[in-house]
Amino acid sequence: MDSKIIEFSMVTVWEWFWQVLALVIIVLILKKLLFKPVSDFLEKRRQLIANDVQSAANSRKQAQALEMDYNNKIAHINQEADMILKDARAKALARESQIIDEAKQEALAIKEKAQEDIRLEQEKVKAEIKAEMIEVAALMASKFVQSSMDKSKQDVLIAEIIDEMGDVSWLQ
Repeated sequence: MDSKIIEFSMVTVWEWFWQVLALVIIVLILKKLLFKPVSDFLEKRRQLIANDVQSAANSRKQAQALEMDYNNKIAHINQEADMILKDARAKALARESQIIDEAKQEALAIKEKAQEDIRLEQEKVKAEIKAEMIEVAALMASKFVQSSMDKSKQDVLIAEIIDEMGDVSWLQ
């Protein structure tokens, strides 16, 4: 038994030739029908992924820029709020001082008016007391004089009483 693994006969070479030729034709057909669409699909897919990655990178940069912008705005808003509060406090303190000054002036005016009213009331009371005392003295004197004096003595006595009442210092 003579078995050969590879036999180089003309039939074998032709078979090999046809098999290689069929393989090449199949490869060309597959390349044309399968490899080319698959490679085009893979290229489009690669391009799509690259575009998505680029778009994501651009979106990330824009998001970082927006974040920085918002952080700056927030910092400025906090500073502006602090400035507004300081300004409001300063205005409130100024208004408080103004109100206190106005209240002091008003209290002083009320005090001066009250003192003037007291002084006027005292003068009025002094005048009323003086008038009443003169009236009472005249009444007493007239009663006293009627019983013991004549008209001339009565007039002298009333004049002396009036002069003395004018010098009364306890009413002041």
